Amino acid sequence: MVSAGLAKVRAGGAQQSPYLEALQKAEEKAQLAGLGVWTRDPAAHAEAVREVQPVEAFDATSFMQMNGKGSEVQAVVEAVSNGGMLRATLLPDFQLATIVLCGVQAPSMGRRVAPAATAPATDGADAPASTPSSMPPGPSAAAIAGASNAEPFAFEAKSLTESRALNRDVRLIVEGVDKYNNLFATVLLPPAAASGTSNGNGAKAEDESLAELLVKAGYAKCAEWSLNLMSSGSQRLRDLEKAAKQQRVGMWVNYVPPPTNQTKLSDSFTGKVIEVVSGDCLVVKDQSSGVERRLQLSSLRAPRMGTRDRAADPYATDAREFLRKRLIGREVTVKMEYNRKVAPAGELVATPGEERVLSFGNVEIVPEKGEEKQNVGELVVARGFASVIKHRGEEERSCIYDRLMEVENMARSAKRGIHSAKEPPANRINDMSAPGHAAKAKQYLPFFQRNGKMQGLVEFVLSGHRLKVTIPKEGVTIVFAPSGIKTPARAQPASMGKPAVQGEPYAEEALQFTRENALQRECDISVDTMDRGGTFLGTITLHPPHPQAKPLNLPLALLRQGLAKLQPTVDPSRLPGGAELVNAQRSAKEARLKIWEKWTPEMDRAEEDDEEEQGPSASGAASAPKEVLQVVVTEVVDASEFYVQRIDEPRVAWIANQIAAATQGEGPAIPPQLKVGALCLAQFSLDKQWYRAYVERKDPLSDSFYVFFIDYGNREKVSDKCIRTIDSGLAAVPPQALMCGLAYIKVPVAGSEHAGEAKSFLAQLLGGNQPMTASVISKERPQAKDDARHPKWQGGGCKRIVTLQETATQADVAVELLCAGLARLPSQRRAPPAMREALAAYAPYQDEARSARRGIFTYGDPGDSEDEDAPKPAGAWGRR
Repeated sequence: MVSAGLAKVRAGGAQQSPYLEALQKAEEKAQLAGLGVWTRDPAAHAEAVREVQPVEAFDATSFMQMNGKGSEVQAVVEAVSNGGMLRATLLPDFQLATIVLCGVQAPSMGRRVAPAATAPATDGADAPASTPSSMPPGPSAAAIAGASNAEPFAFEAKSLTESRALNRDVRLIVEGVDKYNNLFATVLLPPAAASGTSNGNGAKAEDESLAELLVKAGYAKCAEWSLNLMSSGSQRLRDLEKAAKQQRVGMWVNYVPPPTNQTKLSDSFTGKVIEVVSGDCLVVKDQSSGVERRLQLSSLRAPRMGTRDRAADPYATDAREFLRKRLIGREVTVKMEYNRKVAPAGELVATPGEERVLSFGNVEIVPEKGEEKQNVGELVVARGFASVIKHRGEEERSCIYDRLMEVENMARSAKRGIHSAKEPPANRINDMSAPGHAAKAKQYLPFFQRNGKMQGLVEFVLSGHRLKVTIPKEGVTIVFAPSGIKTPARAQPASMGKPAVQGEPYAEEALQFTRENALQRECDISVDTMDRGGTFLGTITLHPPHPQAKPLNLPLALLRQGLAKLQPTVDPSRLPGGAELVNAQRSAKEARLKIWEKWTPEMDRAEEDDEEEQGPSASGAASAPKEVLQVVVTEVVDASEFYVQRIDEPRVAWIANQIAAATQGEGPAIPPQLKVGALCLAQFSLDKQWYRAYVERKDPLSDSFYVFFIDYGNREKVSDKCIRTIDSGLAAVPPQALMCGLAYIKVPVAGSEHAGEAKSFLAQLLGGNQPMTASVISKERPQAKDDARHPKWQGGGCKRIVTLQETATQADVAVELLCAGLARLPSQRRAPPAMREALAAYAPYQDEARSARRGIFTYGDPGDSEDEDAPKPAGAWGRR
């Protein structure tokens, strides 16, 4: 390789090859001969580079539309994620793509997947589907050895696929695309015994289906939702699966019919208390199986906790707090006693088949050194925080029922808790963790920063690193996250017109770790700052569940477990214990733990190289496209401001459907509380349709309002009869109109000579609801003179400065304005270096308009009479 100029010798490092001298001599000869990478011929060097499209650039939907269902594509398999998911190079375009086997479902290697991608199991098997996003390289040996969440026969299925397909030429029969934009295909392999051979007439032997090989060996099962995509061969897969079940091969070796919903729990088990739901309900993690079990205390009834629609019963919070202090993190023994079917929450009578099954048991605390065994039921009844249920003669009951009755009588005699005639203590907590409370929560920031370390209680775990923390001293509940780290993002279901979001790998593991070690634990926090979403950032240390244990530094523990990473935008040296955090992440990387299972040292070196390359050119970052949007223009305010909607935004149609349903029939009179700055529904005069609107001002001479339609960017004066109130859920959806301006050019400002002509010409170019491609060059934040609360600034919090092209013809809108003499370029002398290249490309079009004396150049060059290097008075031109 080195002699042929196809590899370079890497010098330095702790480990050196014994053949280093020979390798260096071979490299010198290759350099002298100009072989391979050492060639001096630029044309040969350019010819040797193969353009490979990254897997992130692959659009399965466009590929499907271009090739059609049932089309055949040649490919080379580059990697195997699991038995049913491959990464392949599609020929002849050398496009990397993730391919999912159509019709089958192989056992998961343990990656987190979206639940919507799986079909309900009908045969008792429990392997979830694998829904890929982008597929990393195969795991290292250490990662494989430590992978405990891989399903049975997952490695066998992957091994079979690798042995038959990896680095082989295959044929893909394109079958379809799912809603996650994954390409499903039938993968055809050359026969193992006849590869490269042909029959008598010269035709190759019949190819084999990879899906059929997996199903036949019992390493995959049929997936009905995927079988429906196949154009042929689906029945063959069903027959092979049936045969595999009969022969009990692979995953079917212990196949039994699916269990019923009323699975009997073990009679007794030992576990750790993870959560105290209420005074009579616990969540305990079984030590033997690792499964969390929710159970009720036998024969007891505690005050009910509050819900969104109902306040908590008296002493409900006190009962939960009493058990929390004694049980969270403690080891307990549980003896399950009986199950009971009850009506679903909120209903009085249970419909047959829809009952909830509650499991009841007797719980005892495992004593530590110097402690006595305590029964949890007796403790809560003795404190007066629960009452004993008066069972009927035939009903099941607690094994210590008589003892519970005695303890209750003692609590009643002592008038404790719910048996007291005193007014129950008030529980006044201001909840700032709810959505939409960011502005109110920010009022607490200066107090928290002055207070320094504060004691809190983790009420709820939102994700691996985001917590709901109650600060009793301040009487407030906030959302808190440790500074500088981030855990994998959890999956989000579709809601309010927004599509579902697939979770990142190990997101649930991070959530479970934080839940097990932080939920309902007391903690010490210090607040440094607050993000725009209302989450307070700082440091957190969790108190131990018992005095013998040590406090837990949550971010440090997450990093050590490989369940979090340091945020690249945060300097660890500025964080308390930053060096320890860096060392913890480095140790997790070297051990290939969890999110680092695919990590290699080359990845860090590549990131460092990227940072070095990007550092000197920071001034030109504004001229490089940051994102590309497919849009339609909905409103042109003037030549410097227009509004667009994203074509791929599903919430636009959802909003329209919700408004149509809300505006049926006669609406109520305009409420007196409608004020400037409020959101409402307003009827547009041209089409008589209702749209979301923002009240900018009220007409002092009439009962009319000037409104801004937040999803389209236009304004209108409407009467109060054409305004209705808006539902809170509909009002919470962000505005869909994105404010934009054209990059690289200067246009006449409003009120100047050619401003109206420029606006009309731009509206003509952008009208007709035609698809446009907008490349975002930079973003402008609201200035002091701007009203940042106005919805026009809420579509991403900025004004996007873009280049705009017609998607069909690739015609550049800026070029059209320059050619028409209705825009000009700024001075290249004052432009950043990275911007000068774009200005130079536009210059010929401006020269053409200047020569033809069009538009603003009718009476000469407006730029000739002004010194752009000196401050200019207000004139006809705006600034970019």
